[in-house]
Amino acid sequence: MNDFKKLVKDLQKIEKLPSREIKEKVLLIEGDKLSDQLRFAAPAEFIRRDIAAIDKGAKYPSSVMVGIDYSEGANANLAYAFEYGTVDRYTKAGYYRGMLKPAPFFRPVVDANRKQIVTNILKGISKIVENKLKQK
Repeated sequence: MNDFKKLVKDLQKIEKLPSREIKEKVLLIEGDKLSDQLRFAAPAEFIRRDIAAIDKGAKYPSSVMVGIDYSEGANANLAYAFEYGTVDRYTKAGYYRGMLKPAPFFRPVVDANRKQIVTNILKGISKIVENKLKQK
């Protein structure tokens, strides 16, 4: 019965684990690592500048997104066009403006690092939980 009470007590400690601590010590770190890899793979400097780990603060307290940060303006709108390509483009007057063939950079980087990211996040959270359980 003592083990059960200890387990319940430990679970209550974990339940009180602040999501902010997990975000700051694990998710933002892993998000920054992924951002660095994405910047390296990005096809243009104006896209590299806008790739970031984005903390949405109070709106999503336990989430971090990695992607194009448009807060400085819409300079990187072409990231989508590079990733997926475009069709042939013409002006209203009928002049041909060309096309972009797909040159994926975002998805391949995420796919190549997916397992390591999940492993690192789980290890980081486990470490925080372990430290929380050691506290009395």
